[in-house]
Amino acid sequence: MAKCASQLLIPVRSVGRSPASLLLLAETGCQESPKPRLLRNSPVTGRKAPVKNSYPPGPPVSVPAVRSTGRLTVRAAFVAAVLVASKAAWAAPMSISPEQAYDLGQIPSPRPVAMGDALNALGVSTSALYLNPANMPLARVYHLEGLVAYGPESTRQTYGLAIVDSLLNAGHISGGVGATWSDYDPQGTQRQWIDGRLALALPLGDHFSFGVTGRWLRLGQTRGAGPFGADNLSDGGSGPMYNLITFDAGATASIIDGLRVSVVGHNLTNPGSALAPTTGAAGIGYTTPLFSLEMDGLLDFTTWGSTKGRVMGGGEVFLADRYAIRAGWRYDAGMNVNAASVGFGYIDPRWSVEAAYRHDILSEHASSLMVLAFRYFYDALGNTSPVDQPDSL
Repeated sequence: MAKCASQLLIPVRSVGRSPASLLLLAETGCQESPKPRLLRNSPVTGRKAPVKNSYPPGPPVSVPAVRSTGRLTVRAAFVAAVLVASKAAWAAPMSISPEQAYDLGQIPSPRPVAMGDALNALGVSTSALYLNPANMPLARVYHLEGLVAYGPESTRQTYGLAIVDSLLNAGHISGGVGATWSDYDPQGTQRQWIDGRLALALPLGDHFSFGVTGRWLRLGQTRGAGPFGADNLSDGGSGPMYNLITFDAGATASIIDGLRVSVVGHNLTNPGSALAPTTGAAGIGYTTPLFSLEMDGLLDFTTWGSTKGRVMGGGEVFLADRYAIRAGWRYDAGMNVNAASVGFGYIDPRWSVEAAYRHDILSEHASSLMVLAFRYFYDALGNTSPVDQPDSL
């Protein structure tokens, strides 16, 4: 029969002994014993006569449950350790380059990240708002999305909301709006930026669509973080470092059923800054109800002083009409980085939850990124619109 420390009555003066005695009691109080079980508050009988120099017996009292206190102590220690570790990680300096942390200012969304950012041809729904607005008419959707992303090496955080409606009116105009707030390197440059987007797209005939996205970018960072300290010439003085309006434009063509090619340009006002680099991308993708594959290429005309490229590829499979499994690869010539990515999504007729993870495989200073998003599918006519299932143009 088991007997626990919390069920024993011991002399008052024994309680006053060292905490080690109580700890020993807590560790041995629930061992198996052939003796009858003692009930709470029952007197302890059969005491031996006190030996010399021992405390005289006193009135019996109940001892609080030592095991419960021990559990609380362990839990408190665990929580304290987690908080200390989190604080240490927050205070750690950024271990990757600013270019890796900023990543061309792209908005991380689970499906593109999981497929190596190769979705300029097949990326519909909110992915079209971030990559190629011409794809918004390609799937009949009314989607609302909330996303969060985190990069541990730069302590990057991104939080965003977006809405895309593929059928705004009888003219088949599609529209979308989204905004994100991002931050990285809080103990260094502490760069923060807001990215707001408004997109419109229109199908032209049965095989072609065109779209435009207006983009507002407001960016700031810690003053005096450069080698010259707080100086108006070196770090821009007071106020936001960057505040601009620019636009993206793209086109997508459907060659045969499921096969699409696209071209898109970003920041086409040519701001001349790596904070809003002018880029051009092209992609070719093939999709069926069971799987999708895409290969993309991108040219960056601004960040590195000379044109550098990216090669991206990815794929996904759909299982049981509910699950999406994704993987991708990306090579960036400017950073000389190869990155692998994976992702998973659970897709219900009314909502989906999707996650992605990207990690640099071949890099001097490897970075990683985790993204999680929740989407709700709304249709005013009462129809369901499963995520990312394309309509024909």
